[in-house]
Amino acid sequence: MSNPHLKIIRTFLEGWKPFAELPANLTLRGQILEFLGEADPKVRKRHFAAANGLYRLHNRYRELEMFREDRKGRTERFELLFALDLADFAAAIERKEQKNWLVLLQFCFEFGRYKVPPRHHLMREFIHHMLDLEINAAPIKYSVYGDGVLYSGGGKTHDEMAQDFIKLGMGGGRPVAGGLLSRTGPYEFLYDVSSTAYRGGDPALVAEGLARWIRSTGGREDKIKIKLDTTRMEA
Repeated sequence: MSNPHLKIIRTFLEGWKPFAELPANLTLRGQILEFLGEADPKVRKRHFAAANGLYRLHNRYRELEMFREDRKGRTERFELLFALDLADFAAAIERKEQKNWLVLLQFCFEFGRYKVPPRHHLMREFIHHMLDLEINAAPIKYSVYGDGVLYSGGGKTHDEMAQDFIKLGMGGGRPVAGGLLSRTGPYEFLYDVSSTAYRGGDPALVAEGLARWIRSTGGREDKIKIKLDTTRMEA
């Protein structure tokens, strides 16, 4: 650690409660330090993308030309973070005027006072997975919960996914439905609720939940067409 400014910042962070209370095995701690250790904004953005699923999703929405106007100022604050000057941050710490820098770190990296519920992280990853699907390729299995949260566990069965969901700390409730989701066009998706593990539940919850989460994460849900497949597919 040859940079004296980084040394001051790291020493402070390790004694600062919101950072110190992050679990030692949580990659976020390392990602924040790696981010601060880079001076090149382009490299910083790569580190930040690894830490923040919402930022990755915003980039994906832009690629697909479905990013909404940022009315919450997140983009502006992300850019402030990328331009962070270590000398200024270290000097602020030494003057005990570091509050604004710490608020920025917490807001952008989503910890401490700006920690978001696990379901937000889960849905961001699900939307990423959904947008990664190849057109007309094999569908993915998913389960949907009562609050419109969707979860996919790769090639696992719906029962196995439900067990994983509990292990992730998302609660012990059972999914209300499950089935398959496939991509039929750049903005077109087809789903069913054909899982034999779960019966009941409103199929509209899947499309409505996805549209709501896409909108809340900064995407234009009106560009995405999510249709119910009335023909039963094997789950």
